Amino acid sequence: MKLKDVEFAPLCVPLRRRLETLAAAAWIYLVVFGGLTGWAVLLYLLLATRFWWVALLYGLWIYLDRSVAWNSPNRFRFMRRLTWWTYFKNYFPVSLVKTHDLPADKSYLFATYPHGVLCAGSFSNFATDAGQFSELFPGLTSHLITLSLHFSMPFTREIGIGLCLQESSEKSLVNLLDNKKGNVAVLMVGGVSEAFKSFPGPYHLILKKRKGFIRVALQTGASLVPVFSFGETNVYGLGEAEPNSFWDKVLKFIKWKSGNKVPVGRGFFQYSFGIVPRRHPIVTVVGKPIDVPKIVKPEKEDIEKYHNIFIDELTKLFEEHKTKYSKHPDEMELVLD
Repeated sequence: MKLKDVEFAPLCVPLRRRLETLAAAAWIYLVVFGGLTGWAVLLYLLLATRFWWVALLYGLWIYLDRSVAWNSPNRFRFMRRLTWWTYFKNYFPVSLVKTHDLPADKSYLFATYPHGVLCAGSFSNFATDAGQFSELFPGLTSHLITLSLHFSMPFTREIGIGLCLQESSEKSLVNLLDNKKGNVAVLMVGGVSEAFKSFPGPYHLILKKRKGFIRVALQTGASLVPVFSFGETNVYGLGEAEPNSFWDKVLKFIKWKSGNKVPVGRGFFQYSFGIVPRRHPIVTVVGKPIDVPKIVKPEKEDIEKYHNIFIDELTKLFEEHKTKYSKHPDEMELVLD
């Protein structure tokens, strides 16, 4: 049903579909507003309740426990097994494709593309047990790499710890991969810069100048694995804020890096606008591992060599699978920045 260009969801929607939408909405809230909500609750407990001492002790714990960001603890692992993540996976839906065996007698660095607005494919496949990762790659444990900021956010940090997240630092990656067996560090190499380019159309990847992950792979001897999530850039549409409008001023105030271009999702009860991602299939394809020698102090030539090899393998992966998992002709192009 449409009302003034707003398309509303039907009233008779199966409960399962409603739960899937709720899971997607809760996830986007957790990622975008979870940290602020956590701080607000902690400050309220500290300043306005008789449980101030609990809030104070918890704040002290966050400080003392800061090494959790790079220390890979085995804590709250039940978080990965929650049925809630199955609803999230089925919302899009998200699937995982294996192209080569990955023996569990070594470690791997998954370099995943594209980042997407909020990396739904990588999160579902590698930060939860809702998918087939454990079945397809027995003996491997995946650790999604994220911003260190998330480990200082009250309450939500505990969820991240349970999901085996680790901070995006060299120390964290080396600790995960060096002399370890069965560990997988899942790194979204393009980062936030690529997220601002994650709109429908050609895939714009931030890769040419990103070489730190190659250096870490060489330092630890971990095999590089190109990973590509088809459909990741379709869960949000592309909108534009009118010049000099309220939203245009907000974007300028927060120094938005995409000009007046903004991602447009849907709402809980309507499909036309909102921050909830849209339903669109996401297929994450895990490519061929690139074995690298362990070089404690890799030279520039070593890094360049394996960086070029990685670009070639990622491009081959894209070209081989693009017609299988994408139905949009404008997505058949890969743009490397």
